[in-house]
Amino acid sequence: MSNRSLIILSRLAPPAQRSNILPRERVTALLRGSLEYPVTILQAGTGYGKSTSLLTFIEKLDFPVFWFSVSADDRDPTLFLMNLYTAFNQHGFDLGSEALRILNTPDSEPRDGLIALVNAIAKRIPEQCLLVLDDVQYVDNSQVILDMLNWFIDHLPRSLHVILSTRRALDFPSINRWRAKGSVLELGKRELTFTPDEVQALFHSQYQLELSREEVEQLIQRTEGWVIGLQMVWQSLKGQPQGTVLEMLKEESESRKNLFAYLAEEVLENQPPLYQNFLIKTSVLSFLDTETCDFLMDSQNSIDILTELFRSGLFLEKLRPGVYRYHHMFREFLENRLSKNPELERELHRKIGSYFAAHQYWESAIGHLLKVGDYPQINLILENVGREFVLTNRHESVRYWIEQFPEALRSQYPYLNYLSGEVNRYNGFFDIALEDYRTAQRGYQQNGNQWGVSLALRGQAQVYLDTIRPINANQLLKGALALLDPAENRQEVAELLTQMAENQVNQGDMDLAEQSLQRSRELSRSESEENDFIQARLYLRTGRIREGIQLLQRLEPPLGIENMSRPQRFHREASLLLSLFYSFSGELSKALSYAQRGIEIGQHYRSVFVRSVGFMRLGHALQLSRAFDEDETEYAKVASLYQESMRAVEIARIHVEPLWGMCRLLGFSGRLEEARRTADQALAIANSSGDIWIGMLIRLSLGASLAVSGAYEAANLELSIAESVAARAGDPLSRSAALLWLAYCALRQGYESSLWLYLEQGLALIHEHQYQFLLTKPTMLGGDNPMVFVPLLLRAQQQGIQPALTRQILEEIGMDSLDYHPGYTLRIKTFGKFQVWRGPKLLESADWKREKSRQLLQILVGNFGKWLSRDQLTLFLWPDADSATASNNLKVALSGLNQVLEPERPEGRKPAFILRRGDQYTLNPNTGIIIDAARFDQLCKSSDASSLESAARLYQGRYFENEAAEEFFIAEGQYYHEQYLRVMDQLIASAAEAADWEKALSHCRTLLNRDPLWEPAYRSLMTIHHRMGNPGGLLQTYQQCQQVLMRELGSGVSAETQTLYHELSGRT
Repeated sequence: MSNRSLIILSRLAPPAQRSNILPRERVTALLRGSLEYPVTILQAGTGYGKSTSLLTFIEKLDFPVFWFSVSADDRDPTLFLMNLYTAFNQHGFDLGSEALRILNTPDSEPRDGLIALVNAIAKRIPEQCLLVLDDVQYVDNSQVILDMLNWFIDHLPRSLHVILSTRRALDFPSINRWRAKGSVLELGKRELTFTPDEVQALFHSQYQLELSREEVEQLIQRTEGWVIGLQMVWQSLKGQPQGTVLEMLKEESESRKNLFAYLAEEVLENQPPLYQNFLIKTSVLSFLDTETCDFLMDSQNSIDILTELFRSGLFLEKLRPGVYRYHHMFREFLENRLSKNPELERELHRKIGSYFAAHQYWESAIGHLLKVGDYPQINLILENVGREFVLTNRHESVRYWIEQFPEALRSQYPYLNYLSGEVNRYNGFFDIALEDYRTAQRGYQQNGNQWGVSLALRGQAQVYLDTIRPINANQLLKGALALLDPAENRQEVAELLTQMAENQVNQGDMDLAEQSLQRSRELSRSESEENDFIQARLYLRTGRIREGIQLLQRLEPPLGIENMSRPQRFHREASLLLSLFYSFSGELSKALSYAQRGIEIGQHYRSVFVRSVGFMRLGHALQLSRAFDEDETEYAKVASLYQESMRAVEIARIHVEPLWGMCRLLGFSGRLEEARRTADQALAIANSSGDIWIGMLIRLSLGASLAVSGAYEAANLELSIAESVAARAGDPLSRSAALLWLAYCALRQGYESSLWLYLEQGLALIHEHQYQFLLTKPTMLGGDNPMVFVPLLLRAQQQGIQPALTRQILEEIGMDSLDYHPGYTLRIKTFGKFQVWRGPKLLESADWKREKSRQLLQILVGNFGKWLSRDQLTLFLWPDADSATASNNLKVALSGLNQVLEPERPEGRKPAFILRRGDQYTLNPNTGIIIDAARFDQLCKSSDASSLESAARLYQGRYFENEAAEEFFIAEGQYYHEQYLRVMDQLIASAAEAADWEKALSHCRTLLNRDPLWEPAYRSLMTIHHRMGNPGGLLQTYQQCQQVLMRELGSGVSAETQTLYHELSGRT
């Protein structure tokens, strides 16, 4: 077994318990309580017996115990997870095997391994088991690791309990929630401190010394019950058989640390010279295994010395057979003694550093070399393995090592500066990275190293590729390529050609990009994933949507599986690219899911850049879903996503895409002037960076916005430019969209020849490339609703343009039976104030020429999906009129309604929204009529919390509230209200279960505003105030319930409410 494996495995089993340990039932009983909690945190400083107490506790447990002693090396998340997963493979178990396989898979991410581990434990250990993480303070400054542990604890299987032992407080994101839910047990110094009785028992039963009451009191006063101080007193007394506790303590200072140092000196002096020499020299080692100690000491007897030192009860912990470690404080003392001989100290660190390097245990090797300032040797190691560390997402270790170099020395090591640039670039610190790469470039130039200069130029170019600034990258890439001979630097040239291909994509030179990728593949010795990501972006910009999605799905695991042990890819993250592809093709649920996943990836990497791109992609998906049609606050949410994506990253080029999205959002909402200003700002940045493709998208969206608002001349100008650029850039998808919008304008303007020309070209492209989604789904390049292009399809069908295609699409969207459609939807709000939107326009009172037309629509909406006869309609609207009068009134009201809903319907065309069959009428369900009540009913049937919250937002008042139609739909109104009450009760219960008290309070208050007589909401509110420790709120809610019910119903609260109040308030 390799030394590296020994060192790792030695920390994955409980250390052997030392002799002379007092079993303390008091502490064991407290730790036994950990089995009632998912997680226990044991926090106390060094020397308080945390590990000893844990070992005593687990000795008699009759179920699996997994152990991981954390070390400073584990601040690297990958190493931490490797050891955590391996811990679950001990004692005959292999629960961590699948997690380890995932961790070792290229492009793997932490949470997927954690999911696999949780699932394995849940399936294979149905009863209790325990995980102990000892010395967690070594990773408490790694937010990544704390976040991973936080997620793990939040998703623990019921069978697993976790104990975290630490010297310092652990800042978990969910710690307050755990405390509120009562799911964490916290033990500390107070619980571990020895009591006087325990001091007496320790010296009597373990040390065979009888102490007087005065001696016990003096020990408690001087050591404060600190166990390592008590042990050190005993060790010192062993060397002075005639001494007493009082004599030993009276001369020393009050400082416990000084007391320990004083006593340790006594203990060391009592050891034989051979052991003293061994103790001092091996103090450079974090872990003591016999092979390493033999090498360091140039001897073969380390096993004998370690065995004897452990047997004697010295401050040595046995981790596994043949592997030990010194107690932290004792090691600090020994290291301090060694530091008095600097020459020996340097020799030992260099020696053991070379040993670890030879065994490829790089972290330990560099750690020892840093202690003696052997920077040339460290640089050599980093030249060999530094890049690998960066590419496996172990930036933290590399960053730490680089920072240990004195500032004045860093410029002497060009590769070190290049590596620093890589770390800073992957962390999103682009300006700092550029400075690092330029420092590396100067160093390589001074050394006459052309390969190194090329490497530094490539690093600088990569910054501009990551931030999509092609003009800046172009010359750097050409310069880097000119310095390399393809015959001698085949792989480097292949990688450079990949970079050039990406830059050519960014500049819109798609043919050149294809050529560069092909040359790169020919030169590369292996398949390049980077080539695949560039190819995917090329597919996006050339309209090859299906090919791009297929490629990215091969590169990206399915949704819900997260593999992240690799550097961030910035805007090239597969999830972010897939979200954009799906926004282009109208698959909104996938666009939304992948955008959210991209944000999670950004959070994992703490990458502001990736999160920023995730926010803009989420904005695209949400604006296409048009949730703000149902909830006005959603509009501000979408806008804030675009604004946040720009605020987070100060690189102007990154602002172009959110500005494009914002331009579309504003334009399709009728805010044309703001849309124009936003488009101008975006175009200025796009033009200055040399990206013609994104500039074309901006013009396309601005032109479409102008078109739907009726500004046809201005729309034609923008759309014609967009169509021309799309053709030149080789993007048939964007060109198809531009041609559709141009046809839309031509139809509205009555330009028949232009209409046929645009339709012929646009539909031919759609047929050739299978872009039917432009006509059937909301897309970023098309409309927010497929209805917008239905008139074009109907005209094309009548003219015989692409007949098979138009027939197929009209059948798919249920419009094949129509010969006319106005090209917009009707959106109808029935809860609260009755409102109707004709496309984007809200119909005002003045738009309704006759009130009876408005009431007629309400009757049809309330009976959506049913045919109503003339007699039924007249009975609703004119119950007292004679048949002839009522029939004539209906004819007038119906004509007025059709005029309001379809003001531009050509003469002779049948109405699209209202169907007639003899003397029966109904709303046409296939024309795009959206009714809030139908959507509400659908959402209420879901168990998903977000769907229920959407349903609650939709319910803005009673069904047809304050309308004449309200009396016709009493039963329906009661049904919807009961559904609303049920949904709100579910949301309140769900928030309370998650201890999200603010959300629960908000739901209660919203519900009581809608229905102040709903008594269960008062009971929920009382319970929430009680759980929040707010007796005043509890009393106020109870009194409010009493007052409202008495005022409105003339009755008091129910017995159930009274009983609950008395239970919660403690009254009888």
